[in-house]
Amino acid sequence: MAIEKAFAIDAAPAEIFAALERELSAASEYEGETHEVLRRDPPRSMDLRVTISGMPCHLSYRINERTEGGCEVVATVQPYGWKYALFRMMTFGMHDGGFAVTLVHSLANLKDAVEGGAFPDEESARAAPADE
Repeated sequence: MAIEKAFAIDAAPAEIFAALERELSAASEYEGETHEVLRRDPPRSMDLRVTISGMPCHLSYRINERTEGGCEVVATVQPYGWKYALFRMMTFGMHDGGFAVTLVHSLANLKDAVEGGAFPDEESARAAPADE
């Protein structure tokens, strides 16, 4: 079962694609173990094979320019394999939420990397006062 999420990012497609490439470069020591690039179509899309919670998944990013400026980045994850089939049977197909959360977290990190988030690092985020 494919899970799809989309985020609006205020940047050009090339900037977004470059951020994806930087993330892959940072994780290059794990290539083959946790991820593998299947297809690149700069600056429009990228398809990967990734491992999430020990389960193999196809992950794709599509970058679509918006007429009002910026881009919409659509990410789709499709878990597969016997572990996922067993997981679906054991949970009656009702607990794919972890994959959706992982996908949203991935898009949020991408948005932060491209747009430059409010906090340059996690230590600053923890030290910031909570909104009242």
